[in-house]
Amino acid sequence: MDEIIYMNIESSPSFLLFIFFGTVTVVTALSVIFQKNPVVSAVSLVFTFFALAGIYGIMGALFIATMQVLVYAGAIMVLIVFVLMLLSQRAETLSRYRKHPIRLVLLSVFALGFFFLLYSALTTGVPHSDQVGKGYENAEYSFPIQGTATVNAKGNVGVVGASTYLDYLLPFEMISILLLVAVLGAVILAKKKNTEVEQTKDNVL
Repeated sequence: MDEIIYMNIESSPSFLLFIFFGTVTVVTALSVIFQKNPVVSAVSLVFTFFALAGIYGIMGALFIATMQVLVYAGAIMVLIVFVLMLLSQRAETLSRYRKHPIRLVLLSVFALGFFFLLYSALTTGVPHSDQVGKGYENAEYSFPIQGTATVNAKGNVGVVGASTYLDYLLPFEMISILLLVAVLGAVILAKKKNTEVEQTKDNVL
């Protein structure tokens, strides 16, 4: 009986599509890591996002698959490609901004906001999506939710939003800060490298 079920799974179109999209994901992800040209690496990452969207579609999470294409492959990767092209054409120094007073103000605002969020979560408790069916009330705000059968559908907007901003609120905020730091670090490193290249050319000339 187990052998028959195993053969049916292997011969199903969903399983074959999963193998295809999984292979494309692994190959393109390796291309992102080992490719020396940053533009080609970014294009490989776009194909990785499309393959992941296909896997989400097989799982029935159509909303997540759509957002994977629109947000990641459509918007973020286009932005990354434009940034790479601009950084390769122009090298602007950041020294005039390093000691600017606005820097300290922005850092203070972000730090206070993060610690306020952490303090609020620790004192009032982190909500959970199990409370979605009856609505959630915390501190001074609340939201009612109707139609729990629709909300609990796999890949639905309601269950994705509830799980992201209720169950995983703190990890979501921490990952956002980590990604922001990574983007800023990449820009600074790229500008530093371009500056060193221009200085080398000037010394040669």
